[in-house]
Amino acid sequence: MATGSCAFPSTLDMNELPIVRFKLNTPPLRCIIEAILPELLDNFENASVEVVQCPDLTQPPFNLTSEGLCGDENVFDIGDFSNVVPLIKREKLYNVKDLKQITGSDPLFIIGACGGPYPFIGADSECVENVKMTGDRVENGTHVHMTKSDDVPECFHKSLPDDEMRFSILANFFTSNGFKGEVLKIVCEVRKGPLSYSTCIKEALVKHFGNEIIALGGVILIENGKVKVHVVKPSLAKIPIKSEKELGTLLHYIELSPPVVGVGCIVSHDPGLNLRLQHFHLYTDRNQGGHYHNDTEPETIKYTGYFGVSKQFTKID
Repeated sequence: MATGSCAFPSTLDMNELPIVRFKLNTPPLRCIIEAILPELLDNFENASVEVVQCPDLTQPPFNLTSEGLCGDENVFDIGDFSNVVPLIKREKLYNVKDLKQITGSDPLFIIGACGGPYPFIGADSECVENVKMTGDRVENGTHVHMTKSDDVPECFHKSLPDDEMRFSILANFFTSNGFKGEVLKIVCEVRKGPLSYSTCIKEALVKHFGNEIIALGGVILIENGKVKVHVVKPSLAKIPIKSEKELGTLLHYIELSPPVVGVGCIVSHDPGLNLRLQHFHLYTDRNQGGHYHNDTEPETIKYTGYFGVSKQFTKID
């Protein structure tokens, strides 16, 4: 979406915005396995959950900037849907570098789903955040997906340079030291129920843990079967909307063929903070991607996810 001659506002400092933090009571990984496996088996023909050593996520097909998901694990919810309704709030422009001061972590590895930096891209976009900061050194593997036409559902891709650390509107990030260690491996094949992979995990956590907040973050590999994603149309910036239902008319829906990788978060409970409880952005090595909805070939789908369990939850702005 072209942004024309718009004068862009200054980047907000997240350290100066409202921040709500929760220390989470992180259950043992085996308890999470017992909680989610029965629900997964109700929605998928085959499912397994186990504790494994995280694979090296810097290697294909993941190509992330850090090896693992462990160490000082946090889940962040930044901004929200009110930044889109009725029109996009252009002042909601953030810098991921601020999270280093907020967490106090070094190294800091950040993955997740957010709105892209429209001043740099020249369009609103679906952003796959993938950043590692060690001291003053930045490795930015972030990339964004967008469309240029309201009529043609074609996906365009850009990678961000190391010095472009901004994002916009809203974000759901999992952060850690990026160390290797034990994670949950969640494999699901052949969907027989209505729920997406991430929705099924979230609903299982809700059923078992109730109002206790369990926050997971990590990476998904779609090995078989196609999945549906969206990218926003250029007209999103111009047409007032009142609800997420109306937003659906301003999105292009695209199918992605495997292999597909995604990063994002799952949160089991909203204590009244207007949280987005699940949010994943997907990408391929063919420069396609977008916001994950569900698979479109349930009879062949196979998901393999690796997740860390957050020790803290933070809501900003």
